[in-house]
Amino acid sequence: MKKTFLFILVLLFTIGTITAQSDDDLFGSDDDFFGDDDFLIEEVEDVSAKTDLSKGILFDNGSVKIGGSLSASASLSTVVYKEDTEFIDNLEATTLTPSLGSSITIDARPNQDLRLFSRFNMNYPFSGNVLQVKEMFTDFNAGDYASFRFGLHTVTWGTGLFYSPVSDMINTSSIDPEHRDEQVDGSLNLRALINIPGTMNNLWFYVIPDKGTWQARDTALAIKGEFVTGGWELGAGAFYKYNTAPRAMLTASGSIKKWALFGEAVYQYGSDREWIENQSFDDKKSVFKATAGFMRSWSDPNISLLAQYYYDGNDFDASTLKDCMFYMNNMNLVMSEYGTKGHNLALSLGFSKLFGNKDLSLSIFGLANFTKPALIDPNGSEINNTVSILNIASPGSGDELRAGINQAIESLKASPRGIFSVSLNYAFNDNASMGFGPYITVADWKKSPVVSMQINFTLGGGKF
Repeated sequence: MKKTFLFILVLLFTIGTITAQSDDDLFGSDDDFFGDDDFLIEEVEDVSAKTDLSKGILFDNGSVKIGGSLSASASLSTVVYKEDTEFIDNLEATTLTPSLGSSITIDARPNQDLRLFSRFNMNYPFSGNVLQVKEMFTDFNAGDYASFRFGLHTVTWGTGLFYSPVSDMINTSSIDPEHRDEQVDGSLNLRALINIPGTMNNLWFYVIPDKGTWQARDTALAIKGEFVTGGWELGAGAFYKYNTAPRAMLTASGSIKKWALFGEAVYQYGSDREWIENQSFDDKKSVFKATAGFMRSWSDPNISLLAQYYYDGNDFDASTLKDCMFYMNNMNLVMSEYGTKGHNLALSLGFSKLFGNKDLSLSIFGLANFTKPALIDPNGSEINNTVSILNIASPGSGDELRAGINQAIESLKASPRGIFSVSLNYAFNDNASMGFGPYITVADWKKSPVVSMQINFTLGGGKF
């Protein structure tokens, strides 16, 4: 199997490719050395009327730009229906949640072949490590067709907008479907971009050191090739790391008439759990992940629609005590596998300029997971027998184990399998707006949902 996978890796190495999506968006594409990326450019009606501050540039001397952004908001939320609770009690538990964050960006270009970039984030509450290094990298050229990037940066290999299993292979966090515009966390790596002369195709290479061991053998290697054919952007690649599940992937994006389509697929030899428990290439199961979606917008009336389906074939199973003990020691797998195992669907529908009023809009959001992973019964015979044995050996130790497992299981059961929201929004001016509507969560499709009403305020903010 190992030889087979290495053959696939060599085969994928030969595939030509197209330019991928930009890794940063404040001061332009990271591929400005080779030309502009016109994908997803924000339209500005009157460029001459915009100041440097409105474009997010605080300082600009031609080679160094310093700027950033600040976001400020607050959310008022009250539960209006929850099974076995009283409305008065829920009203007394109304929450007011503020949100305040800022991003500072430094973009220096000493010459046309060198770029130095840093992005720092600060978020309320300001305690502990207030300043977070979001990105820090350097870009440099090697001739006309090759460029390199070294440092901490986000990788946008995938095409998915709510889910992206391809990008998850390198990034250290995943897209939050409810806040998909937020930047995910990248990894420190060396990237090489090779443009194929005379074509729109290119190759991407990544070398990703392991920050846990810093051993050369634990360094991950990734390659992706992208190419354009018939108006479609296609990509293929692979990921390999010692004693970790090897992966192969495909991406596609294009359009049919006015419908924009995109998709990703990942094949993984062996589950993450299998490789943690046994690093041999023998007797591993195949794991598949795939996603597909579409976008469409209309100008009259002003409607935007985005939907994405995601199948996650991970093998999460916590139905036995052995399973529970494994996941309690590998909580990162619980976070990445439990919520998306099986079939998932995300949808966003927006209406702007309602009734001809440019300040009035309506947004609808839905997120659903239709697979319920197996969880152990904290009061079942397996737990009871184990607790009894442990209490005999060390009084109280069995009860502590049961309490820990019960808390973990109840937390997973309470996590939403579905989220649905509707918000009617009104902009008072360019700096302040308010949204009002229901927010519904479903923890179990066989039980009643929790219905809340939310009022969200945007309080200034913007670029500087």
